[in-house]
Amino acid sequence: MKTLFASVFASVFALFLLAFTAIANAQEKIVIGQSVELSGEATGKENMEGALAYFAWVNAQGGVYGRKIELKSYDDKRKPETTKLNTEKLLKEDNALALFGYRSTPTVEAVLPLLLTNKVPMIAPFSGGQSLHQPFNPYLFNLRASYQDEAAKMIELFGTLGIRKVAILYQDDSFGKDGLAGFERNLAKHKLNAVATANYDRKDLKIDKAVDTIVAANPQAVLMACTPSVCSDFVKQVHKKGFHPTFMMLSNVSSDTFFESLGDDGRGVSVMQVMPYPKDFNAGATREFQSVLKGMPKPPPFSYSTFEGFVAAKLLTEGLRRAGPNPTRPKLVAALETLRDFDLGGVKVSYTPSNHDGSKFVEMIMIGKRGAILH
Repeated sequence: MKTLFASVFASVFALFLLAFTAIANAQEKIVIGQSVELSGEATGKENMEGALAYFAWVNAQGGVYGRKIELKSYDDKRKPETTKLNTEKLLKEDNALALFGYRSTPTVEAVLPLLLTNKVPMIAPFSGGQSLHQPFNPYLFNLRASYQDEAAKMIELFGTLGIRKVAILYQDDSFGKDGLAGFERNLAKHKLNAVATANYDRKDLKIDKAVDTIVAANPQAVLMACTPSVCSDFVKQVHKKGFHPTFMMLSNVSSDTFFESLGDDGRGVSVMQVMPYPKDFNAGATREFQSVLKGMPKPPPFSYSTFEGFVAAKLLTEGLRRAGPNPTRPKLVAALETLRDFDLGGVKVSYTPSNHDGSKFVEMIMIGKRGAILH
């Protein structure tokens, strides 16, 4: 009798413990950490808002295995030293399971050593810098195509546009130099050389000399690796001098705020994109995006940057689902590496234990009247 009682008690206790653990897990949030520029350029903020919209939708459906996802974001003003401090806080104080959606090449580069030291994955940084692809970092999972991929596509289009005489503007830092390298390498493949190359300092953003240098060279097109504010300022200053070349920019500038800032000067400006057009209902992710944002009382802009954050959050959530009800950093890394040609809804990503490049999607759009996108 005692043996039977003990057996029944053990079974009941085990069920109680299982139920208690399930409840505890449901109450415990999955903390995801982000350091991003929130007080400057709009792209980082829009990217964060897109991610928050998707996570809120997932949480409203019950979360992942009953656990809510919390995105904890700190402003780094796009300063690498601040990014590093924010990241250390996220890991030591906030106990973030993973890092997510960091913006700009220099800021991500500043924390790459921390990924290795803490064995913490970073998912979908908002940068296409080559340094995020090579050398391979086992804890960095790219979503977007690289700036090198964008440069290749950009210059590939020259044949159809009849462009042969090209100038380059780039920011004098790791981001800008990466863009420059991509431009020069792909121009060489097409047996072209830039007629002028000009840069500006990231710290003061003064472009007067760059404007004079490029206008004097009289190019048909200007390839640009610059921040949104500088790209906008450059276009306006060149137009003021009565010069109207074709302007072609990398995807880092893409936000509704940037398109609007160009005003009438934006007409005809081309921008590379690494996501499908957010208002195109042909892709599954864009339909989800439209549906979720339209259901919000105060939705963020329906922009490329917002959409990229939304898709990035979808990618991370899929990784969490595959990692199981009790995700750890190693489990999340292993889970993401099971994705093979996985369709996020118009954007396909693939990861292996030796390749974390993600997507190769690249296309070019043009800006029309009043910032309208001609897709």
